[in-house]
Amino acid sequence: MTEASLKRTRPATAGCIVAAALMVIAGAGVAISLAVQGFFDRPAPPDDELLAKKAGLTQYRLQEAVKDGSLSNKEIEQAAGDDRWSVERDSTAIRIVVAYPHTDAEKACYRFTLALPLDSQGEVARERLNRCPGNLMAG
Repeated sequence: MTEASLKRTRPATAGCIVAAALMVIAGAGVAISLAVQGFFDRPAPPDDELLAKKAGLTQYRLQEAVKDGSLSNKEIEQAAGDDRWSVERDSTAIRIVVAYPHTDAEKACYRFTLALPLDSQGEVARERLNRCPGNLMAG
């Protein structure tokens, strides 16, 4: 090969590299576009799934709150978030009932039970109630 023929193939090689890079960028753009569209087109999760997630989050927050060996009403309020709640304390356990919005006209309640004495393990039992107590139905 002569030097003249090498100079003629260099622009073609550079053009191929640029074309390949543009194709990779375009392919990545199409892939991202499809992924984002698929994310927003997915169906909303069922109400029961959302409810279970909210109750699970409350249970986790209560477990974290009792690690210091005590549980104040302020900590319960923070664990329940914006949802209505009530608490019963006796010598054996603390029972917290939280009412979560479930459907347009109805609430669903979970009872969280913490055995006394509280310890750093923070064991919290969770149970869904068939009906919410009357004091949690309003609001």
